[in-house]
Amino acid sequence: MNLSSLPAASDNGIARAQALESVSVETTATSIVGYSSAGRLLIIGSGSAVSSAYSCMNKESLRCFALVTDESGIHSSEAPGSNEKPLSNSDNHNALPHETYFASDYSVAGHLGEFNITIETNDKTIDLGKTAAIESGKFDLVLDLAESQAIAAQIPPPGYIYVVPSAQNHESFQEAGAQLSELIGNFEKPKFYAYNPDICVHGESGIIACTRCIDACPTDAISSLTDSIEVDSHLCQGGGSCATACPTGAIAYAYPPAKNSLEILRQTLDHYRKAGGKDAIVVFYDRETGAPIMENHITALQENIIPMEVEEVGSVGLDMYLCVLGYGAGAAKILTTSSLAASVRRELTDQIAIAASLLKSMGYPDDGISLINESQLEDITEDSGKSEHLLEIDSATFAPSGIKRTDIRLALEHLHSKSPLKPQTAILPEHSPFGQIEVDRGTCTLCMGCVSVCPASALEAGGDTPKLSFIENNCVQCGLCSSACPEGSISLEARYLFNTDSRMRSRMMNEDAPFHCIRCGKPFATQAMLGKMKDKLKNHHMFQSSDAIARLEMCEDCRVKDMFASEGGFPKSRL
Repeated sequence: MNLSSLPAASDNGIARAQALESVSVETTATSIVGYSSAGRLLIIGSGSAVSSAYSCMNKESLRCFALVTDESGIHSSEAPGSNEKPLSNSDNHNALPHETYFASDYSVAGHLGEFNITIETNDKTIDLGKTAAIESGKFDLVLDLAESQAIAAQIPPPGYIYVVPSAQNHESFQEAGAQLSELIGNFEKPKFYAYNPDICVHGESGIIACTRCIDACPTDAISSLTDSIEVDSHLCQGGGSCATACPTGAIAYAYPPAKNSLEILRQTLDHYRKAGGKDAIVVFYDRETGAPIMENHITALQENIIPMEVEEVGSVGLDMYLCVLGYGAGAAKILTTSSLAASVRRELTDQIAIAASLLKSMGYPDDGISLINESQLEDITEDSGKSEHLLEIDSATFAPSGIKRTDIRLALEHLHSKSPLKPQTAILPEHSPFGQIEVDRGTCTLCMGCVSVCPASALEAGGDTPKLSFIENNCVQCGLCSSACPEGSISLEARYLFNTDSRMRSRMMNEDAPFHCIRCGKPFATQAMLGKMKDKLKNHHMFQSSDAIARLEMCEDCRVKDMFASEGGFPKSRL
C-alpha cells in the first residue's frame, strides 16, 4: 500500500509520516515449501456438470480426467449397471474427457501436485491415480462440482477449486479453467510456522489435552500425534490463528516472526510519540484482503490512525494486543473481511475477550481492542478519537523477546504499573492460557500422576516427602493434570496473578504423612493412598485374610519376600 497518500496536515499526521518512514526492522528469513504441478486435472461431479466444465478447460495445457458421480446424460456401454466393474473408462462420449471414471463413494486428500483420490467399492479401496496410470499416482489439480465438497476445510488446499451447484455456469467454469491453467509448473511459498515440540502441551503419556491450534486452523493442516502435533506445511497457508491460539508459543508464526512484528510496532509508536503524535489508534490489516480496503480509505484516515500491515490478521494475538497498548497506542483495531475463516474469527474474538478481561480488571476501558469491518473503518475515519475510549499511559520501553508468554508478561507488568486499580488478580475466560489449579485434598492420594504428565513444570513432587507443589507462572491451563488424575481431584481456574513473586513462587497444594513398611520401615506410599487402596479391596476375595491385608502395608520388596515365605519358597522346577 502506498503510505505516501496518508494525509499529514496536523501534528499527528506529520508525526505519523515520520514514524512510518523511520522504522527499520530486518525481516528474519524462513524456509521454503515447494509444489510441482504438471496440469493433471480431475473434474468431479455429475455427468452434466463435468461435461459443461470440461468444455471450458484449456485442453492444450491441462490433461483432463473425470470422476462422474452419477449417470446423468451419459450413455456409456461400460457405465455402472451394465457390468460389475467398480470403475469404468469411457471413450465414447465427446463431451467428457477420454479418461472418465464412475463412482459415488470417494475421498479426496492432498494439495497442489499431490492429490490422492480413493474410491470405496465392493469392499475394496481403489487408488484412482494408479488406475488412471499416472506415474506418480497423484492428480495435480481438482475441480470439484459435486453436491458437497470433498475437502471440507474452511480454506481449501492450493490446487483445489470447489464450485457450488448454484454457481455452476459457463462463466464460473471459464474462471475456474483460467485459474487452473495458471497452476502448472513449480511454485514456492514460505514456511509460515515454526514448531517446538518441547513446549507443546497437546498431550502426554497418551492423554490428549490442548487442541487449540487444531481447532483454530482453517486449512486442516494440523493433526494429532497424541503426545504432540504434526503440521502439513503444504496445507498450511499462513492464517496464523494456530500461533495466536497456542498457550505456550510451541507453534509460532514465522513469516514474519512475532519478534519482528512487535519490534515494528515498538519503533513506529516510539517515533510517533517522540515526533509529537498523540492518541494513536493502530489498525491492523492483512496484505491480501485488507490492503485494498485501506487503499480505498487512505486519504480519509484521521491522522492519529496508524495503519499496520501484517501477513494475516489471524496472527495478531494476545501478545500483540497487549504490547501495542503497552507501547503507547490508545486503542487497536483489527480490520476483517467476509472472507475471514470462521475458526480464525472465533480465535480472534476469544483472544480479545481475554485482553478485555485483563484491561477491565486494571481499570482501563475494555473496548480498546476490537474487530472492525469496512463500514466501521469508515466510522473511525470520520470521528476518530472523539468516540473512542483511549488508553492514556506512558509508553513501555522493553524490547520484544519473541517469546510469547514473556512478551505478554512484560506488557502486563507495564500496564499494571500504570493502572488506576492495580488489582492482585484478573478473572479470565475459560479458554485463557493463564491460571491456577485447585486440588481436593480429601480425595487426592498424592499419586503424582499429575506431575508425570505436566508438560510445563507447573506441578512438582516433594521427592521423599509426599507433597504436591504448584507454580502458577508455568501453568498454561492445558488440563492434562486434570485428565490424568484418577480421583478427579484437580480443577482449573483461569485467572492472571499480577504479583510476579507470588506467581513464580512454589506453593503447596497437598501433603500427607508417608506410610512406612511394617517390615523394614521404608516409606513407600502415603497414608491417604494406602487407606484408599485398603478401602477399595476390602470386599475382594483375595484380601479377606489378615496376611493378605498385611501385605498391603509392606513395600514391594518385603511383599514379595512374604509371599514366597508363606508359600514355601520358589516352586521346584518340573523336568
